[in-house]
Amino acid sequence: MEKKRLRKLRKLYPTKRMMQMAREDAPKVENRSWGKIKKYRYGIYMRCQILEGILKVAFFLTEHMRLGAESPVYELFIHKDTGEFCTWDVAEAKWRTAKADMLDWPEYTWHSGFYINPEGYRSIQKYLGTKCGGYKGILEYQQEVRKKELKERYRRETEPWDLAMGQIPPLPKDWPQWADKQGMTQHYIFYDYSRKKEKTGYCTGCEREVPIREPRHNSFGICKRCRRKIQYKAKGRAENFSTDKERAYLIQRYEEGFVIREFSLRRYYRKGEYETPERGFHERERTLYDEDFNSQNFYYGMYKQHEVRWIKAYTRSEGLAWLESYDGYEGKTYRRTLPGLRERELRKTGLVEYIYGCEKTDPVLYLKKFLRNPELEQLVKAGFARLAKEIIRGKFRDIRLDGGGELAKKLGVDRARMKRMRENGGGMRFLCWLRREKAEDTVYDDADLRYLEEKGIAPEDMDFIRNRMGLKKACNFLKKQEGLSGRNAKQLLSTYEDYLLIAGRLKMDTEMEIVYRPKDLKKAHDKAVELCGGRNMAKRAGEIADKFPDIDEICEEIRKKYAYSEKKYLIVVPERIEDIIREGEILGHCLHSSDRYFERIQTRESYIVFLRKAEEPDKPYYTLEIEPDGTARQKRTAGDKQNADLEEAKSFIRRWQQEVQKRLTEEDRRLAEKSSLLRIEEFQELRKEKKKVWRGALAGKLLADVLEADLMEAREAAMS
Repeated sequence: MEKKRLRKLRKLYPTKRMMQMAREDAPKVENRSWGKIKKYRYGIYMRCQILEGILKVAFFLTEHMRLGAESPVYELFIHKDTGEFCTWDVAEAKWRTAKADMLDWPEYTWHSGFYINPEGYRSIQKYLGTKCGGYKGILEYQQEVRKKELKERYRRETEPWDLAMGQIPPLPKDWPQWADKQGMTQHYIFYDYSRKKEKTGYCTGCEREVPIREPRHNSFGICKRCRRKIQYKAKGRAENFSTDKERAYLIQRYEEGFVIREFSLRRYYRKGEYETPERGFHERERTLYDEDFNSQNFYYGMYKQHEVRWIKAYTRSEGLAWLESYDGYEGKTYRRTLPGLRERELRKTGLVEYIYGCEKTDPVLYLKKFLRNPELEQLVKAGFARLAKEIIRGKFRDIRLDGGGELAKKLGVDRARMKRMRENGGGMRFLCWLRREKAEDTVYDDADLRYLEEKGIAPEDMDFIRNRMGLKKACNFLKKQEGLSGRNAKQLLSTYEDYLLIAGRLKMDTEMEIVYRPKDLKKAHDKAVELCGGRNMAKRAGEIADKFPDIDEICEEIRKKYAYSEKKYLIVVPERIEDIIREGEILGHCLHSSDRYFERIQTRESYIVFLRKAEEPDKPYYTLEIEPDGTARQKRTAGDKQNADLEEAKSFIRRWQQEVQKRLTEEDRRLAEKSSLLRIEEFQELRKEKKKVWRGALAGKLLADVLEADLMEAREAAMS
């Protein structure tokens, strides 16, 4: 519609009767659950005329009319022949394309009625061809126009999709049977409870009665007839249930290339009807490839809350409610279409060989990885489907097949070892063990390598024990311990390494076979942990010992020099790292959690000793950080505090310092001088950085001032 022409059409004004009705329509106030509302009998008055083939409708607000205003708030124009409509906003002097119900109306109109005279009502109804006239007829017409516009917009988007989907060939005739028997891998044997040892049950895999022996409800087994893995279900105990969703793939040729169709498979079993389950085969995704392997993804779902249909997606599974791992996307692939595809479309991809080499695959993911790493074709065609699968899943990133040369060289092994790997169906861990075998110029037993790969054990996982026992011996040891503990070998290796670390902390000779090869690993580990004060303490002590290996020896060396006792107090020197950790945990200060104190012990800048009461020699009281000459840098008790009782103990500390001076060597005095200089430098740096105490009673004070006030110089005690 030409808008300049519309603006020139005759103006419409309210009739005298409408003005009179508006003046007499007093507003009412009503209480609602959300508050008060104002309403009129009629909130909006309407007039209409058909001018030059166009329906013009003027809308007047009651409040304006009650004040004598005769100008409309909106003027609506509708051209039935073209389906166009637009609205002139009188107040804003601008055109609007919104439907009548989406215009900006005062709140009172929401609760009030509309008025139009009977002639106008019928005119709108006749012109628009709607069931109703008046406001309802206008809204009915506008909604229908919007639906048609939306449908046309959707059609322009979906038409190319429908053309693409129209090229997809029909399902093979035997697809439902294949999907049920081969695509789905979850099968059951239903049986009636009986005391007889020999009985029969119905196998869903071979769909007939088969012999069974001593079944247990929900336990797993193998059908003696079809050799499928099954789960036993007692008919009297099994209720309604369904299998887990499984994937299945169908690859077909179509006009422009090939398509990979992904299906979701499931069975529903109802109580008493186990021989006739309901089968669900839902096709959820299609990935179309042209001859250059450019792909288009489609999924079946709700399109813009409009209809359920095939929808084009920019990425795989876009718009789907579930996003699963690589394992979740793997499924069996229908094989009868593969020979023809291998000769043409999939000839240089290795996809068909990959499907033949693996029980379950994800063909879409394979092609995605193949386009980035074409060497995957060489792997699968050489018989290494398992290795290819592990690379595709992204489990291993240290293998690359770039460069020239034969495949064995690319894999880092020789031809003989590559042949062994193929014969054993080896994956990445098998390959890693063959690389280690080659580096060590030895030969491992293939059965051991299969065992290690099955358990997910790489060469580096066993480096901690390989200097004590050979691979065959280590594998036999792990198998035995699996039987004793019921735990996986991979988990046991962590326990084993833990045990040897703790045994070393306990000064056990870990080179002796009776120590490094205990009869029951778990019991030996638990006993060692108990002796060491708990697993967390043992772990922390081991970490500290790795960083600062001389601490235990230093503690042993300084014990006679700094140990001291009187009637009321005594100074105790820790025997090993665990004693220091335990002291920090009990008193709740940072001694056990910070490496700086252990680093100072390692460099002999300072040592840790314990102040105890003579009547409770094993109970932590105060922890002292001392310099080699006995200077006390810090004295802290529970919560990193100093209590009033420390004043009484200070005289004991001075007497201890005097005694220590008699025991010092020239090396001790040299270390003490160096320690004093480091302490002064530290205080200067702390003042320069203005570091403060953030917690406790001393919060807000400069850390250097606190440490300096805590200092008890040994030389002052010697002079007193």
